[in-house]
Amino acid sequence: MSKYKVIVYAISKNEEKFVDRWAKSMAEADGIYVCDTGSDDNTVTALREHNINVKEIKVEPWRFDTARNISVSYTHLTLPTNSLV
Repeated sequence: MSKYKVIVYAISKNEEKFVDRWAKSMAEADGIYVCDTGSDDNTVTALREHNINVKEIKVEPWRFDTARNISVSYTHLTLPTNSLV
């Protein structure tokens, strides 16, 4: 067992058709966190069916960097204090 952990973070919006393939490709990660930025399809439900941690957020005005930074901030909730990010 490695002393390092792999944590995946992402943002999404209306990505339902890609969730299954994406989730399978991330399966070896120690944690997966997605911030959904307002999907009106079944993206959130599909992610949760894969036991992915999902937060629903609203970013207005839209800024990719803001959404990304919010997503990254949720990963810190599960990392040990001596982790490298």
